[in-house]
Amino acid sequence: MQTRIGLLLPRSTDYPAMGYDMLNGLRCRLAMDSGREYSFFTENIGFGENEALNYAKGEKLVLTDNVDLLIAYCNSANAELLYQLANALNKPLLILDAGMQLPQTAASPYCYHITLQGLHACRIAGNMAGTGNRKVVMATSYYDGGYRGPWSYDRGLSEAGGSVCGNYVSGYKPAAFDIGPYLGLLRNTAANSVAACFSSYLAELFFKALNEKNGEATPLPFYCSPFMAEEQMLNSCDFPGGEFYTVVPWAASLVNREQEAFTASILSAANKSANIFHLLGWEAGIVTAALVQHGIPVLKNFSYLSPRGQSTIHPATHYTYAPLYKGKIIGDSNGKCALETIEPISANAEMHIKVMSDRPAEIVSGWKNNYLCA
Repeated sequence: MQTRIGLLLPRSTDYPAMGYDMLNGLRCRLAMDSGREYSFFTENIGFGENEALNYAKGEKLVLTDNVDLLIAYCNSANAELLYQLANALNKPLLILDAGMQLPQTAASPYCYHITLQGLHACRIAGNMAGTGNRKVVMATSYYDGGYRGPWSYDRGLSEAGGSVCGNYVSGYKPAAFDIGPYLGLLRNTAANSVAACFSSYLAELFFKALNEKNGEATPLPFYCSPFMAEEQMLNSCDFPGGEFYTVVPWAASLVNREQEAFTASILSAANKSANIFHLLGWEAGIVTAALVQHGIPVLKNFSYLSPRGQSTIHPATHYTYAPLYKGKIIGDSNGKCALETIEPISANAEMHIKVMSDRPAEIVSGWKNNYLCA
């Protein structure tokens, strides 16, 4: 019997192959599910900010294409309208997510999130930046500042006794990207470290600007967000010198049997190196195979082996939690940036709950785009 899978895939200016890579990761993993056939139906939801469009595309996949389950790349807020569709039609929904927003509604019995745990990683990086009661410059972009990364940094560094002594927010247009205000904070505060939260082309612009200052901009250690260390992007950046620490959900250098199968499969199918978008699709394939074989009840507290280690769906949140990895951004032999992993951080259900339930008490605003879709 054939299983029909519907996908709501994103568009990204900076990662134009994002949706295709997720689909390829899914296909590659499901190809290992011998004896079962799968067909795929895709809809493009652009940047994901239009909730009505997301719903209409999802409804079309279910009602017209008669798919058995939906898979969508969405942040928490954009996924929650789709909960209504899944609940009404009793259809499973898997949400793939960078993990840079917090849920606003209760978990749905039909909806489960596979997340890259961006906020968890930012919180740990913030804790590292603030350790020893250090004063910290918070450096972020106009784009990244609209998500919860800086909030999670602040929570982590405060727990370590640190405090923010200055905030730098870059522009988002390349021609207007100016690190002058950042340099002013270095000169005029007693900062001991920098918490850096950038992604995609804005991370490239930040690295470029740091490099152009020939050491003036890099006297302090940086503690970088996970997507500032995304390896596709790093490979194109000149290393500016200095110390750059980070926490990431996955790295190409990890060594385990699942990683070997994953990277070999992607290379064979797509003739390219595996990336975090392939990883999301691959894990969706693992969860989909279990769901098709055993039904949706199996997903509550479901654990599986991933290229990033043992991943578990928490029974209360319906989000995955998995090991994270401390790393360093270093210069390679060509003077470009590269990611070097240092040590794993074990998956922890208690910390997962702490991060997911620690929401700002005040009214907050932010971008509606799915993270990394711009």
